[in-house]
Amino acid sequence: MTFECVDGCTWCCHHGVLLYEEDFFELAGCAPLAESTTQVRGEDFVRKEPKERDEHVGEDGQACFFLRDDGLCALHAEHDWKPARCSVFPLSVTVENSDIHVSVREEAHEHCDGLDVSERRVVDHLDAFLPELLWDLDNPETRRRL
Repeated sequence: MTFECVDGCTWCCHHGVLLYEEDFFELAGCAPLAESTTQVRGEDFVRKEPKERDEHVGEDGQACFFLRDDGLCALHAEHDWKPARCSVFPLSVTVENSDIHVSVREEAHEHCDGLDVSERRVVDHLDAFLPELLWDLDNPETRRRL
């Protein structure tokens, strides 16, 4: 499988973004947390918000707080940084018996325009797809170190 972000897709920006602890602190240096984050079941997420446009939004008319009208991420464009979960999308990362398992999110096959459009094989570039902080987490599904 190959993957490369493509201009105009933004499908990954239509979902909530779970923040790991390191992401939360990094985000605090980029944006006001009270405006840009929310909690769901005790976990911190980047807030989704209604957008006044028809493009670059989910079926509910919402998208990531940081998704600009031009379809680019304000965090990435202005701070050259984005949360770990954004960096790994459309991959899913789990830990089982101390082994890290990487797979493609099931729904990505239907919606992500960047799958199988380039020569960049995911398996050959896992170090680039998976931020360093994920290698150190006991459970990458949460933001907390267990």
